Amino acid sequence: MRKEILLPVVAVIGGGVGFGLRRWELATAFEADTGLPIAGATATTALILLSVVMAVALLALSRGRYPDFGGCDVAFRAKGNTLYAMAGVLSAFLLLGAGGLAGLEFVRAEEPMYTYLIVGAMAIASGFCVLATVRNHFREAGKGRYSAALLVPAFTYCVWLIAAYQVRAGDPVQLDYVYELFAIIAALLAFYFIAGFSFEKGKPAVTVFFSLLAVYFSLTTLADQHSWSTVLLYCFTILYLLTNSAILLYNAARPLPAKPVENDTEGSSDV
Repeated sequence: MRKEILLPVVAVIGGGVGFGLRRWELATAFEADTGLPIAGATATTALILLSVVMAVALLALSRGRYPDFGGCDVAFRAKGNTLYAMAGVLSAFLLLGAGGLAGLEFVRAEEPMYTYLIVGAMAIASGFCVLATVRNHFREAGKGRYSAALLVPAFTYCVWLIAAYQVRAGDPVQLDYVYELFAIIAALLAFYFIAGFSFEKGKPAVTVFFSLLAVYFSLTTLADQHSWSTVLLYCFTILYLLTNSAILLYNAARPLPAKPVENDTEGSSDV
């Protein structure tokens, strides 16, 4: 099976199993009265083992020989790829929806958190940046070099990580939120390495690894209780990083586009 199909399928299947184990853990691995974790709970052990196996498997599968793309315009080229465009546009609307819901949740909250309002505003900005990025790759417009549009999602996840930890910092039970933080950290690194292609610092294997690891942890933590805006952020993470890792692997398995030949007319003369 081709890697652009195999690796996303492995991440999604692993995430689906992780979701089921997380639901099992939440139902059986915590004391009903205190909320403290039960030592040696089977669900907790199974989920930890699955996460280790998934990390090792994705790391091994992501390795390989990749061409020197030279930039994001080549690495993520998707000219005329309708499926890529549809997934990208849907991803952008998930971000825009997450930002809008974050604003509503802020207004309705009894103790509103301004960091999540900032996350919502940055999610809206990231949504427009994703639209611009998808359009660039779909049309092969060649505007990906030093692109600020690729940096904004990474900054958004930085703020989201701070906001998520701020909410959970007082919780002594790390199992309550560890998979949520793993998902955000993996996604943050994925967007960081995706942006690296724009600055000719692309690392395909590492990008694919963190993208699909973020997909796995995002699917797993959907079993937790989240606000609707956070659910949409995780859905965006899953769809967008699956799409980008698949297109990157697809392009890696095919010849690089020919570079335009510049006619050298210097030194020519009319006879």
